[in-house]
Amino acid sequence: MARALDRYNNFDDYLEDRLVEWGEWLRTGNYLGIGYASQSVLNLIREGKIFTRDKKFCTVLETHEAAEEIERLVSEMAGYKLLMAQALRTYYLDSFTMRSSAKKLGVSYSKYNLYVQMAKQWLTGRLNIVDHEKSFR
Repeated sequence: MARALDRYNNFDDYLEDRLVEWGEWLRTGNYLGIGYASQSVLNLIREGKIFTRDKKFCTVLETHEAAEEIERLVSEMAGYKLLMAQALRTYYLDSFTMRSSAKKLGVSYSKYNLYVQMAKQWLTGRLNIVDHEKSFR
């Protein structure tokens, strides 16, 4: 992750970029937008969709490991604090205003904003732990 961080001024910018990319990945599906599969390779294999068939060859669908990592962490976050994960999802996936998103979740604007900020801080901690664990392998 150190090399990936080199192009950013700080970790907040890096995280924001990752979250925007994750949101695009979730919104676009398998064949649109940034061009990655919307499911992990494991899920694609389970569903028998790992290959796309063309006239003369089969190609393996690409995955987007960075977005999948964020998705796994947000799913983990939902186990601890569901509203925090839901706020993060609506912030990066929906095209609503923050006030509309807050209303959708049934919380005040200030609480919604707090949940989004808390979710980002939670991800910062988890990404640092994941990076630390990878460095010891």
